[in-house]
Amino acid sequence: MARKALTWLILLIVVVLLMALASLMTGPEGVRLQGFGWLLWVAIGAVLVYIVYFATADHPAWQIGTREVVYMAIGAALYGVFSYLFNGTVFVVPSVSQVALRPAIVFPVFFGYVFGPAVGFFTGAVGNILGDFLTGWGVFPAWDIGNGLIGLVAGLPVILGRERALNILTGLVAVVGVALSLWAMTTEIESPFFGGPLSPLMRWVPLIGAALVVALRFALGRNIALASVIVWGAVANIVGIGFAAIADIWINGYPPAVALLGEFVPAAGPNILHAAILTPLLVGAYNALQRQLGRGAGVA
Repeated sequence: MARKALTWLILLIVVVLLMALASLMTGPEGVRLQGFGWLLWVAIGAVLVYIVYFATADHPAWQIGTREVVYMAIGAALYGVFSYLFNGTVFVVPSVSQVALRPAIVFPVFFGYVFGPAVGFFTGAVGNILGDFLTGWGVFPAWDIGNGLIGLVAGLPVILGRERALNILTGLVAVVGVALSLWAMTTEIESPFFGGPLSPLMRWVPLIGAALVVALRFALGRNIALASVIVWGAVANIVGIGFAAIADIWINGYPPAVALLGEFVPAAGPNILHAAILTPLLVGAYNALQRQLGRGAGVA
């Protein structure tokens, strides 16, 4: 257990060093790290990681070997490059901060779900650092850790079981979606980036995303591998993007309504839609490839 805990500490240090390196290489138009306050959110994220780790430390999914390192590198590279491709102004979502449509969210969800929480965390955190750096936006530690948490949470079914509490989690996603849409319909949020109120469509996105997750979960019935990745992908985005948005209450001084409705909803809502549609396709393709190569049925 001690060795695995040390490995996780090294992994977190690598993430911090990559943040610092990206900051040093960021151009004058991007956001660079200032002072040491950003380390607080890295530390809070690390505490959350270790809480989950120590609760399930005996499971082999936490081990990081050569194979896991290879998957981490591939996942982070794919997430970073595809995030960069969709971070352009054409795909920006009206919000109170820099939020873009990101179909690439499929990568931390997929790599976590298939290869475990360690691979998922690294894919999300480092991929987000790389994507924002390539775009020229700079470094946003709370969002890097939040994306890491998306991959980590998506990897928890490897430890807990893919069918465990699936209906409860589906209900949780539905409640969150309905609550956020009802709140958004009764609250006006001004966007400093777009000089006006947020898009009315954003008020419906949480409800649409939740409805899609619930519908697909039960439509897939006994296909637990696909039903589970849809539900866990949604939960992962709620946790990860929620972490980043809540951090911005302190980092940017946003009121809670602005952080949650003006930042969390535009970021997490489309993410959940993308993950629900695209991740099952990746899992299905991965399973087909595994069978073709004679390596079993893949993700069961």
